[in-house]
Amino acid sequence: MTAQHLIVFFVVLACSVYALWVLMPTAARRFLARRLVRLPLGAAWKARLQQAATTSSGCDCSGCDKVVDLQRKARPHVVHFHARPKD
Repeated sequence: MTAQHLIVFFVVLACSVYALWVLMPTAARRFLARRLVRLPLGAAWKARLQQAATTSSGCDCSGCDKVVDLQRKARPHVVHFHARPKD
């Protein structure tokens, strides 16, 4: 096999793993993440897997877990329009 075949193989493999992870049901993703956390991976991978292994408090869209500042939402937003300079 040539280097080009190996590169294409690894790119297709990475894309397939990513698509499988994204399309996998949340319960299966949590189960798999709990198992993968035990492997000797780097700190960045462990942190991402631990985040995926925990149950979220909402619909798993990453929006429900964030802190919402209600005081900031209540204030009116000022919109400024700037006229274009004429040529």
